[in-house]
Amino acid sequence: MGLSSYSVHHLRHGLNAVATAASTIEGLPKDLLQRLPEAQGVLPLSTCNRVEIIIETAPTTSTEQQKAVDSYIQSRLGTDCEIRRDRQVLEHLFTVACGLDSMVVGEREISGQLRRALTVATQNRVSSATITRACQEALSTSRRVAHLTGIASQGRSVVACALEMAAEYINPLAGTPTLLIGTGSYAGATVAALRAKGVQDIAVYSTSGRAERFASGHDLEAVAKDQLVTALQAATLIVTCRGMGAPVLTKEEVGRALALSSGEKTILDLALQTDIEDGVADLERVKVINLEEISAHVPEAGKAQVERAEQIVSEGVKKTEQLLADRQMDSVVVALRESFRQMLADEISRLPNGEYIARAEVEYALRHLAARLAHIPTINAHRAGREGLGREYVNALQQVWGLAVETPPKSGDTEPACPVTGLKVTEVKKDSPGEKEAR
Repeated sequence: MGLSSYSVHHLRHGLNAVATAASTIEGLPKDLLQRLPEAQGVLPLSTCNRVEIIIETAPTTSTEQQKAVDSYIQSRLGTDCEIRRDRQVLEHLFTVACGLDSMVVGEREISGQLRRALTVATQNRVSSATITRACQEALSTSRRVAHLTGIASQGRSVVACALEMAAEYINPLAGTPTLLIGTGSYAGATVAALRAKGVQDIAVYSTSGRAERFASGHDLEAVAKDQLVTALQAATLIVTCRGMGAPVLTKEEVGRALALSSGEKTILDLALQTDIEDGVADLERVKVINLEEISAHVPEAGKAQVERAEQIVSEGVKKTEQLLADRQMDSVVVALRESFRQMLADEISRLPNGEYIARAEVEYALRHLAARLAHIPTINAHRAGREGLGREYVNALQQVWGLAVETPPKSGDTEPACPVTGLKVTEVKKDSPGEKEAR
């Protein structure tokens, strides 16, 4: 298949390493395709707890070239990655898509993130047919897991777990004035989780200028760039999921908002690269809950549900491996059909002009076409016989044409026989006097 994946995961590398790797995603696929001639397609996936790079390399890629690819990607991501190949890539991709390798096992957000990543890669023309098909099958398997198991039935997600922790400080959570900071891929899932908890008074703030559009699409109130302190003052719950590498909530701004209000502020920092300046958590009347704390709070998933999901994943991987193996022969099938098409075109061009063609002319053309189709296989059959490869040729012929042909014996397989009686050596031995007496 030529597939490789490079993983940076919070459990094995830590959130800081994941954040560092995530900062390199912008422009990475096109850069890889330009710098690495071996690369045929790239798909990056970045979530709150992982960075994945899936790459397809050409079948002719040597071991040395593959090592160079590995080295370059790891240097870009800033850490030693977990590297997987071919079937391992499929197994890992399917496990990730089904939420079995997430911070919250069984979460549904990851499938949406993978779908968006595939859409972007397709639009930017950096994915490959193999990567696209693998992702599509992984997403299909994710839907099967959601339908056939109860692993995702409890609304499990990072946001849901974070809101459960926030409810310890805000009671009741429903109806709480909330400020959402960020309009990225995770913001939509955050809005849905907030509303599921009865939080309807939601305002959104963005430094990128996308607040108005996001607010319009989700029926929220947009906060102008110069109104952040006012919005912080009005909010009891603040959720950050921007993660652009530079803090958007400063100690000074939060302090001013606290001075204008009497209540406490609970901040859920869901950004992989923190959105909160150092010192904010030290302010009085402020409680900050970050991803590391949320990760420690995540409940265990049901063992039976996980085992059933893993079985579905295994079935999906096996099916996809077969599909991709079929696709590897596409160029062969195209070439075979093209050769037949060309032969047919040649024979048609030999037919006489006119609306009606005599039966004899058609019969001759068809016989000539059949002879041309059989010409090269016939030559190769004779060559295989001369070189002692008759059996191999017949086996190949049976695979290609489905012909039931008797397999010729290998040279040396014919047992010597008596020229007078026709008996073979083993038959003579079987009836020898010595053996009869022994019996």
